[in-house]
Amino acid sequence: MKEPLLAVRGVSKRFGGLKAVDQLDMTLHEGEILGLIGPNGAGKTVTFNMISGVYPPDEGEIALDGKIISGLPPHRIAALGIGRTFQVVKPFSELTVLENVVAAMGVHNYRGLGSLARRWDTGENKTRALEILEKVGLEDMAYRKAGLLPLGNLRKLEIARALCVATKCLLLDESFSGLRQSEMEQLVELVEDIRESGIAILLIEHNMRVAMGLSDRVVVLDHGRKIAEGTPELVRNDPLVIEAYLGEAET
Repeated sequence: MKEPLLAVRGVSKRFGGLKAVDQLDMTLHEGEILGLIGPNGAGKTVTFNMISGVYPPDEGEIALDGKIISGLPPHRIAALGIGRTFQVVKPFSELTVLENVVAAMGVHNYRGLGSLARRWDTGENKTRALEILEKVGLEDMAYRKAGLLPLGNLRKLEIARALCVATKCLLLDESFSGLRQSEMEQLVELVEDIRESGIAILLIEHNMRVAMGLSDRVVVLDHGRKIAEGTPELVRNDPLVIEAYLGEAET
């Protein structure tokens, strides 16, 4: 079997006496959409933070294309092709939508002190940024201030910024949260298009209809531990998953 694109092996993370993630094993393959679900506090975003370099794992290792990336700083991991979104979208409000996307290209444009004198708003960068905005459906808003966008378009802008570095893997952290049905449908189509372009996707999502509909496989966390993994249909009917979400049924 082909080696996974992203491999999380025996990863744990503690905060004081709390074990937020406990011996997690998980793989993401090329061209796959993997859902990471679980109740609030299950350890999902902590897992994202370890993959993207915000936290180093206390135990275990994370590999991209067979090479260990756990412990690398976020900018190094981003440069290797992993992009991510955040639950709370915080654009540069006074910059335009286009400028926000160009700014996200900094991981490739500024790799040392000598590059700080280089112009960031080059024609090449703007052309690439406009291509990304067209991909996410924001090309008509390129010159609007980002702070004026409604939530649905802010979510798209967040994905556009992540796509500046996500050449291999995109981590989506509750990108559907707070959206209307029509906005969700647009975002589902966008995520599927991103997968078709060759980028694997790992998503955290509380909307079960979206998570189960988009994901090829699903991993379920509860109190930091993996309690289920498999196809959406298999996971949906797992007694441990039902208990984690709904509580133990009365007998």
